[in-house]
Amino acid sequence: MKRVVLSVLLFSTVLGAQAQRQSARSKVAAAQPAAPAPAPPTLTAARAAGPGATVTVRGVVTNGPELGQLRFVQDRQAGLAVFSTTNTDLHALIPGDSVQITGTLKNYNGLLEMDPVASVTKLASGRPVVPIEVEAADLATVFTDEYEGRLIRIKGLTSLTTATGTPIEALKGNTNYLLNGQRATPVRINVASMGEKGLLEKTPPTSTFDLIGTVSQFTQNGTGGYQLLPRLYTDFVVAGGLPAIQGEPIPTNIYRNGFTVLFQTANPGTTKVEYGKTSALGTVINLPAPTTSHSVDIPNLEPSTSYYVRVSSTNAAGTSTSAAVPMLTDNKKKPAAK
Repeated sequence: MKRVVLSVLLFSTVLGAQAQRQSARSKVAAAQPAAPAPAPPTLTAARAAGPGATVTVRGVVTNGPELGQLRFVQDRQAGLAVFSTTNTDLHALIPGDSVQITGTLKNYNGLLEMDPVASVTKLASGRPVVPIEVEAADLATVFTDEYEGRLIRIKGLTSLTTATGTPIEALKGNTNYLLNGQRATPVRINVASMGEKGLLEKTPPTSTFDLIGTVSQFTQNGTGGYQLLPRLYTDFVVAGGLPAIQGEPIPTNIYRNGFTVLFQTANPGTTKVEYGKTSALGTVINLPAPTTSHSVDIPNLEPSTSYYVRVSSTNAAGTSTSAAVPMLTDNKKKPAAK
């Protein structure tokens, strides 16, 4: 009887030890994190899959509704067009949105694009979008399949003309224009780029400028047909993007105790006016709203007195400042407000 009891006790001890070891192994397994899901392929790999392939890609969006129902996404090596007439998640994307998109690739008149789009997931916003820079003399080098879908900045351009080489009074939608007169590197204006910030009905710069846009393609035979798609009027960059004060500031609405200072800048920037009875100036007025048409009222001055006035404007590219110029009050009453 004692031997039976002892055997049972030994067997129970073994089972208990095995159960403890199994429990410990289960806890270790539970403590280990699950393996992360593999990252989607790069855009280069997705493009290599070619038309007919269903792919999932990640990238940063480089345009908004100014190109209609088309969005371009890019990573560090490549870009891709994404198109849908019905996907509202796609249509809500704006530049700087980081996204993951799944869909099927197709060839649309030479342009490799994702259409249809199965899903769109926004991962983050406000990501920087930095274009590839190329000098105007070398602009043809980026009108190739290697740069299709990527944002480009062409520096030091001197003209944008009609297809016949004539100056442009107002840009029109769904129309091709020539960069520096070169027919092989056209610019295409999208009809959706409208409104105050859009391209439609705007006049291109007459001085040297940079132009930002995405390389696209439209060809019936599958070769060539590359074109640059600018997005908004700010894609025309004059003076390296600096506000660039144009001409001298001028006084208007002059009266015995003040006047209004007006000046223009080539690009939007803040407004700053410094003034005083001597070239040391001393008094400052700041207006933070970016604009190209600057207007500042300067009150509480002395009648018939000369003041030195210096203006400046600042944006992300830097600050532009004019030389101080004299302006004179008179002895008349303040003009009535209109």
